[in-house]
Amino acid sequence: MKVLYDAVVGAGAGQYYGTIVVSGLKYEDGTPVNVRQFLSMNFTSPAAVADTDINGTFMSWVQVTPHVGSTQIDTTTFSVSAQLDFAEAHTMDPRDQFTIGINGDLTHNPDAYLNSFVIAADAAPDVNGSVSVDCAAPPDSALAGFPPVLTFSLGSQRSDLTLSYGKTTSVALMQGAYSVSGNDICTDDETVSAPLIIAPTQVTVAPNQTAPVSVTFGPVQRYSALDIAIGALSGLATETLDVVVIDQASGQTLASFAAGINSSTQLRKLPASGTALIQIGNIALNNTKHSFSTPAVELKNMLHEVLIDDSMVQTAPVDTTGYVRVPVNITAEKTVARQITLRLSGESMSYTQTVSVSTQKTAFSAPVKPGTYSVHADDFVSGGTVFAMSVANTLVVAVDGSTALDLSIDASANLNVPGFPAFLSFGGCADLTPGNQADFVAARASSLFNYAGFDGAGDDNTYLTDDQSTRQAIQLARNVEAALDNGQTVLPVMISYTCNLSLGNTPGMLANADQHAHSFANFILALNLANGTIDAAHPVPAGFIVNPDFLGACQQAGFGASYGMPVRAPLQTALDHWSVKAVIPATVTEDIRGYVEAVNWLVRTVAPKVVFGWQINLWGVGYSEWIYQDNDPATFAQQTAAYVQALEVYSGPNPPDFLAIDRYEADDFTQRAYVNGYCYSPREWDRFFDFCKTVSRALKVPVMPWQIPASRTPATTDEVYADFDSQHWGSGGSYMLGDPAIGSDYHNINPTILALEFPTPFQTYMGKTVEDLFAHAEPFDISGPAYGDLPVRGIFAVLLGGGSTTGIIATVGNPEPWVRDKLNAYMAAPIGFDSASSRPRIHTKPRQPIKS
Repeated sequence: MKVLYDAVVGAGAGQYYGTIVVSGLKYEDGTPVNVRQFLSMNFTSPAAVADTDINGTFMSWVQVTPHVGSTQIDTTTFSVSAQLDFAEAHTMDPRDQFTIGINGDLTHNPDAYLNSFVIAADAAPDVNGSVSVDCAAPPDSALAGFPPVLTFSLGSQRSDLTLSYGKTTSVALMQGAYSVSGNDICTDDETVSAPLIIAPTQVTVAPNQTAPVSVTFGPVQRYSALDIAIGALSGLATETLDVVVIDQASGQTLASFAAGINSSTQLRKLPASGTALIQIGNIALNNTKHSFSTPAVELKNMLHEVLIDDSMVQTAPVDTTGYVRVPVNITAEKTVARQITLRLSGESMSYTQTVSVSTQKTAFSAPVKPGTYSVHADDFVSGGTVFAMSVANTLVVAVDGSTALDLSIDASANLNVPGFPAFLSFGGCADLTPGNQADFVAARASSLFNYAGFDGAGDDNTYLTDDQSTRQAIQLARNVEAALDNGQTVLPVMISYTCNLSLGNTPGMLANADQHAHSFANFILALNLANGTIDAAHPVPAGFIVNPDFLGACQQAGFGASYGMPVRAPLQTALDHWSVKAVIPATVTEDIRGYVEAVNWLVRTVAPKVVFGWQINLWGVGYSEWIYQDNDPATFAQQTAAYVQALEVYSGPNPPDFLAIDRYEADDFTQRAYVNGYCYSPREWDRFFDFCKTVSRALKVPVMPWQIPASRTPATTDEVYADFDSQHWGSGGSYMLGDPAIGSDYHNINPTILALEFPTPFQTYMGKTVEDLFAHAEPFDISGPAYGDLPVRGIFAVLLGGGSTTGIIATVGNPEPWVRDKLNAYMAAPIGFDSASSRPRIHTKPRQPIKS
């Protein structure tokens, strides 16, 4: 029986806070509501509701414990489910009431929230209605085995329904206003398709009611499809083929792509008739010219399969008169049982040579045509160590045969960081709310991070007696491990400050000895708590990132290693506070270099089993807008690495284990990002990771991109609000995790996003709009993930999201499961540190000048 109620907005409600008061509970027939164990409520709210936001007032006292969950369904609406557990049976008095605190605006359209309550005693409230869908017969017999699928969207929530041709199909849905969409029906090879005609495309679902929808079909479309397989072509194992498919009659390009040996490319929705010519660019390699003769394909409304094999390749040697021998002088820091390929790429001929990784003198086996060549030698990972190639970008081969190629192979970062797995791993920010465990389990995450202490920034005005954030983060990691139940470990990583330079006033903060003493002591507390969780399964109890923005702020201010600041006295005060009997080394001096050594020493003294690292920023060089310019990211990376070296952060007696690198914690298509000059296309993301690579090479330290926004770029089929800031769209997740919905064409991006206009001061760098930014990035291709070569760039782990940025958890940023699903799929075959390889650069030609 339905429960009736009275609901009003409490007195004093404003734009940012108010209350809803619910009372007068009774059944439709007027009888009282008897609660034996619990009372359930479902309602909508302009903001999320927490357990502590619901308080009851009763005529006869009873203890009630709320358990609340909130799901965002659009920019102004959350669906709230609350279970109120009663300590004993209770008969509701009409004067009993519940006061619900709402951190949102109840003054605008309050009835939408007040009339939304569905209440039940000792049962889940019935908030479901249904939709019945009448589906027409298949428009073509070829489509009979491919039924249409409708998607019902309520904010970020999606429900799919597979229909049956010529029948009515029903689905139960929670109350709300849904948009209804569906992709074209088509055969597997997309040779026959038809669009869906859905009426209506917006439907309101009410409890215990059924809403009708009908699906018919537009005109049937017929196409050809083409699968082009490149076989094991002799002598071309190292090559990439440039393939173009042309309509013979019109000369129109139907498709163009690059393909490696032993690969297959699917082309769909080609003309249903006509003749297709497959043209493959000639290859001149190792003094042999390779040309291709491929058969014409008579297109029909079907799938055509073409294999490019040796029978279609014609080879012809070139006259090598005047060609010269090119020696190769290799200096290898370490001999590795591995073969690598060197490549000289010229205008008319290219050369490859396979060599072993050892110090040696060898030569290209083929004589080389005199001329100018670009030189390619890919870095690689072996035994968890990155090996970096140092070789000239250009080689001019002289006619007199005096030219040699010098190559050095240097061991760089060791990616096997204690506490982290022996593969590229992903983690994310935790806000320590109840849903975090399920989210990290769904993503199969390898780590999670949160901020130590009470204020999250060192608590520099007090001595903490406990640190619940550190305790809860460690416990959350253990709970996720237990839920995964597959032997996977999950490392808790705490962000800890002993000097917080994130808010400016760098000179004042450096000079404040009292603040240093408090924060040093609070750091010791967190380290001690980590020590207390060491066991056989967790010899590394936790990780720490220390002092974000410290190095960047000091570098930006021009403060050298000898810039004075109090170090020894505040450190001793903190040691005394926790009765740590350790003697501060005499090398700890009263300056920035001494402070860095003090932090490193403190970690290794108090908690030698934890793993830790410092953090740097893109903006340490003075500004971050260089990422948009046509310069070499290595220039700025080397400046930052030189500053870190001057402070002896990683060369002192107690070097950290890794280095975290941050750009800015904000989803790109939100005001927090683009108003501050942080809105990236694939080009800028590529340059950010090049920055990471160069820093890692210079310091020979494994690096961890940190607080990386994992939000995706919405496609034309996504619902984007006019005011889309709250949807947390972005580009970092699409770039890193791969997004075939966008692929290589920025026109696939939702037009509302493309039209976003940047603030005037940044238009010189970023262009006027998002469309300009992505157009400047061409060519790009984010169909697949970009994480494939992160280990080769010195990256061992990536931590996603932040306090206001999309990561792994549903409570911060975009709540949809896209990121969690992508990471879960990655963990089916993670990239081991010996299987990593370089990938082709995304950007293959200079971008066009920015239009301001």
